[in-house]
Amino acid sequence: MSGRAQPTRARPLEPGRIELWCAFLPDLDAAGLWDVYAVLLTDTERARQRRFHCAEDRRRDLAARALVRTVLSRYASVPPESWVFGADAHGRPRIAAPQPAPALQFNIAHSGDLVAVGVASANALGVDVEQLARKTETTRLERYFAPPEITRLRALPARERRLRFFELWTLKESYLKARGVGLRMPLHSLAFEFPGPGAVRLSLAAAVPDRASRWAFAQFTLRDEYMLAVCAERAGLPPLQLAVHEVVPLGSQRRLAPRLARASGIEAASTAGEAESGR
Repeated sequence: MSGRAQPTRARPLEPGRIELWCAFLPDLDAAGLWDVYAVLLTDTERARQRRFHCAEDRRRDLAARALVRTVLSRYASVPPESWVFGADAHGRPRIAAPQPAPALQFNIAHSGDLVAVGVASANALGVDVEQLARKTETTRLERYFAPPEITRLRALPARERRLRFFELWTLKESYLKARGVGLRMPLHSLAFEFPGPGAVRLSLAAAVPDRASRWAFAQFTLRDEYMLAVCAERAGLPPLQLAVHEVVPLGSQRRLAPRLARASGIEAASTAGEAESGR
């Protein structure tokens, strides 16, 4: 990591732009800022952390909360410790106060040593990440997928089936998080297919009160270890622009240029003329 971050003025997030901030726990360990992060939390958040039995879960929770607070303060003139969070009707975290203008949407995902926060302005947003090495059940496919997905998965060799499992699952989870419904929505009522190289298409059952065309998707891998998927509401805009950063909150940062493995309605944001400052 390079480029020590320095405080600068907040900048509003442009409409149609999604920014994804990724923090790796070993990088946070090296920076030695855990005590600083703890100061940013509320008493309620610190009490919640103490209820985690596993030290790794406490670290991951602290990293996520510090990342959300510091990232949001890049787009609004609010100190990281001043954000107040609540939850919507489905339990999804949201900003309770202060309300920046334009409004900010955010979504958190974590797996293994990676914590990621996606931010958008007007667009509903869902982010999912999975560590490719983690153990998972890839034989009981009826628990996770729609019949067309299961048919295509079973036609693949075991190794390819495992990778396709994560491709489908991260896309599916990102959609559920963008909708704010989580696993309350039957998993067999939505299906993804890949009609061509780099393409992705969502299909919804007739009973689902939504339109597949509302949503844009992007998928890529980081460090060859993690698969990430982003789902965002199109809102009638041209292709959304996705920028990805690797960051140590209140420390260093750098802009990444991941190759989008699959996308529909989302493009990698151009880096032409952009400087990665310590915002």
